[in-house]
Amino acid sequence: MVKSGPTDPNTRALINALRKTSSKHNAKVWKRVAELVSRPARKRATVNIGKIGRHTQAGDVVVVPGKVLGSGILPHKVTVAALNASASARSVIVGAGGSLITIDELLTKVPKGKGVTIII
Repeated sequence: MVKSGPTDPNTRALINALRKTSSKHNAKVWKRVAELVSRPARKRATVNIGKIGRHTQAGDVVVVPGKVLGSGILPHKVTVAALNASASARSVIVGAGGSLITIDELLTKVPKGKGVTIII
């Protein structure tokens, strides 16, 4: 059996951009995110809002290489970059004063990966 990787062209483009930025800026965080995103969809992380709230502080930048779900509370403002998010997760993040962006947007904002936390 041959590994084929993700078939979605947008996901493939994201993985290539993450790897290119990682090597260009010597940022190992983007290489790790590329590895996590290139997993099969059934093995990608699903993270609840409560976990993000427990492992972050106000103003943190978080990458979730999978889907964010809306279970739990978010007591402070954070910036979350994820492949996908449920509608309830979006409302909780925005309600707490934070923002939900794509991983591509975060990659252009913070190409060196300084201060970015991966939650899986």
